[in-house]
Amino acid sequence: MHSLFRRTFVAFIFSFAVLLVVLGGALIAGYNHSLSTWSARRVAMVESAARRILSGAPSGEQPLPQDVPVFIYDRQGTLVASNRGIGRRREPEHDEQRLPVRSGERLLGYYSVGSAVFRNDAANRALAQSLVRAAVAGALAAFGTAAVAAWAFARSLSSPAARVAEGIDAIAHGSLSSPIPEEGAEEIVRIAHAANTLAARLHDEQSLRTQWARDVTHDLRTPIASMRAQLEAIVDGVYRPDPQRISGTLAELGRVERLIADLDELMRLEEPNVRMNVTRFGARDFALTLEQRFGHQVQSRQIDWRADVDDIALNGDETLLHRALSNVLANAVRHTPAGGRIRLQLRREVSTVAHDGNGDAGRVVVAVTNDGPPIPADELPHLFQRLYRGEYARHSEGAGLGLTIAQRIVLLHNGTIDITSGAADGTTVTVVLPQ
Repeated sequence: MHSLFRRTFVAFIFSFAVLLVVLGGALIAGYNHSLSTWSARRVAMVESAARRILSGAPSGEQPLPQDVPVFIYDRQGTLVASNRGIGRRREPEHDEQRLPVRSGERLLGYYSVGSAVFRNDAANRALAQSLVRAAVAGALAAFGTAAVAAWAFARSLSSPAARVAEGIDAIAHGSLSSPIPEEGAEEIVRIAHAANTLAARLHDEQSLRTQWARDVTHDLRTPIASMRAQLEAIVDGVYRPDPQRISGTLAELGRVERLIADLDELMRLEEPNVRMNVTRFGARDFALTLEQRFGHQVQSRQIDWRADVDDIALNGDETLLHRALSNVLANAVRHTPAGGRIRLQLRREVSTVAHDGNGDAGRVVVAVTNDGPPIPADELPHLFQRLYRGEYARHSEGAGLGLTIAQRIVLLHNGTIDITSGAADGTTVTVVLPQ
């Protein structure tokens, strides 16, 4: 496999060589055409001189070219002028071609001219030789200059590419701290930028995974340690195995089970090949199912539940969306004080122009609003992180994965989820699903 530098250098040199061949062919063709034109003009000049001589003008006033044999004959075939002398009678050569010279319709005589060769003249030969030497020297100089330019061009193109390759190789081996220089051709800059973005995301994911592992360890260690202490105390006779103590231990065990189940579900949802069972279902039946699930908790705490649902149909995985909204509503019920209010809104919004310009673009907006203490502003950006539990939720039930799972389900539906919170309007979780 050849390097980019070698490929670029060879391609540049080959292209220049082809250009030289084309230019050389054009120059040779032009040279031959010029010689043909020159020969034709020399013959025309000889004919003009022969006509004047045969018309009676002295031959001395009509100079004949000296680089080509010229013979002029009268009508009887007698040699009357030549640039080779006429001191003796000249016998015609068997391949000599005598051309007639006429003045109107009257035949004046004949002339014969040898091959008009440009190089027969010493000055012409010197000129041709100079042109050949100049062309060869120019071609060699141009080829040398092109080789240097090709080397510089190939180096300027391959060096950034080599740095990008080295940087990507370093990323592949786990080195995420050294950014790749974003320089060179536009395509290479884009590759370098994409690689740097990937490295940054991998670094964030690595940090998040490390933090997640620590949080999981902490969340598992605490209840397990508590259960171990309780059971050891019972075994040692410090505590009696009464139902209340056993119930507390079972509650801790249930917390561990919920955490493990949530982790398993989140990992399943984050798999690249996760499959969804997309169907079309009614919004009101969907909302009624959610209301029935939390009906007992709402009634026991005298929470004012209100549902404002449009009579529309939704497209999506009903089971996953039910899971996502259940997590959101579970948080709302958990943090709403007794006698507070929870409002569920589910409506369809339609814009006049679709993204592809072919029709209306619709989306379904689901909003869950609850009363209760506002979430601190510095905690809002972290609520969807795995196992994040700020001061707002530190002493509540749950493993800190509910909103993370909800966000993942919404993202699988190409939607968005957001949280706003304030003392006046309460806390609102808004889910937007394209339809």
